[in-house]
Amino acid sequence: MKKVFSTVAALGLVAGIATSAAALELKVKGEYLLDGYSVSDGLGINNGLGVQMQDNVQPEGDTNAWFEHKFQTDADLVINDAITIKSRIRFIDWGIWGSQDDTDVSDGANLSIRRLWMVYKSPVGIWEIGRRPAGAWENSFVNTATRGDRIMWKSGKMISDTFDMYAFYQKITEEDSYINDNGRDYDYYEVYGAFTGYGKTSLAAGYYDNQINDIPGGSTTDRWRIKGYGDYQFTDMLGLEFEFDYINGTTEYNTAGVEDTDISGLAFMADLQANFGAAQANFMYFYISGDDDKNDNDSEAYSVGGGTGADFEPLYVLTGAKVSLLNNDMGSSNDYGKATRTAGAHGLVAAADFQATEKLGLHGAFGWAKAASEMPGYDSDYGYEFDAGASYKLLDNLTYNLHFGYLVTGDFYQMGNAAVDTNDITLLYNNLSMTF
Repeated sequence: MKKVFSTVAALGLVAGIATSAAALELKVKGEYLLDGYSVSDGLGINNGLGVQMQDNVQPEGDTNAWFEHKFQTDADLVINDAITIKSRIRFIDWGIWGSQDDTDVSDGANLSIRRLWMVYKSPVGIWEIGRRPAGAWENSFVNTATRGDRIMWKSGKMISDTFDMYAFYQKITEEDSYINDNGRDYDYYEVYGAFTGYGKTSLAAGYYDNQINDIPGGSTTDRWRIKGYGDYQFTDMLGLEFEFDYINGTTEYNTAGVEDTDISGLAFMADLQANFGAAQANFMYFYISGDDDKNDNDSEAYSVGGGTGADFEPLYVLTGAKVSLLNNDMGSSNDYGKATRTAGAHGLVAAADFQATEKLGLHGAFGWAKAASEMPGYDSDYGYEFDAGASYKLLDNLTYNLHFGYLVTGDFYQMGNAAVDTNDITLLYNNLSMTF
């Protein structure tokens, strides 16, 4: 399959370059973001240590407060009517103010080309080849936007105005060119179709082929996934959005007597939305499956490493990127976050937004969550949360945002010890956003 994709892509590239060239055109847009945080009971949040959910327990947490900023540009170099080179360059990648090394929060890489790929509008669809956007699909639920090395075909409007599809091959990890052992790679394949005749309905199927650890004493993992999405507007006032992701597979061990691990996980979100003009309200339910027995041969947690996704933040604390409970954007090594994402979640969110003036917007939300699977000796209650926020447009392209979240911590975070008291968590976050 990889050879077929590569051959077709190469032929497409040659055909595109052979077309008559017009004058080059450069289109640039970008953003500068300055964020300031204050999080109670932090243990070293920017080192991936999360927060201390228990009172009078070592190590004790303290308020973590800091500023960080990011500056990036997205540039399109239009070669001709058929070919465009797209890129994303980050000049500062969430650099922490006062960090003498000016290192990035996640990987220490400033002034980096994050994405670079070619778009070729061929007679048989649109080809995108290179390091392009990845990790985000439809709604932000369980999304972690990143980049991926892909050969991707899109139908565009070639099939019809109301139906489109895509297919791609993605190289996640390359080993063939580094070691003398062919086949030990990690690849992903996905196909997708969407119908937009009434609202939008889409469905995708993917396959992960992970052979990286296929050595004596190692293992191989194969996973399939089915993803679905719907977005429907029933009336001018009432709409519904939903998404699901089901994963199923097997890890096979290359060790005699070691049983294979069966993998299954489900994530689901439904959001009922009401529009009252200047005011909007929504009521959301979300779910990620959990695993109540880590010692058996079934892995049933949807994603211990990812949780509800880095981009999904309907609640500032429970699903917030910096607190590392259901959201693991920081790559936290904190036991509270690992236990939360292992147990999964049922979550409810009621939120309202009000555009008070042309420049001022207000936000409020209430949320509650509990474990999807009861872990032995653990309470299931994660707690409930109150959020408030405001945004003020200083200029058309300059906005100041202020957010406050307060989690009344549930007894799950006693971690099976009923004698321990828990800490409620407070988060204050303000942001200055400039786009161009």
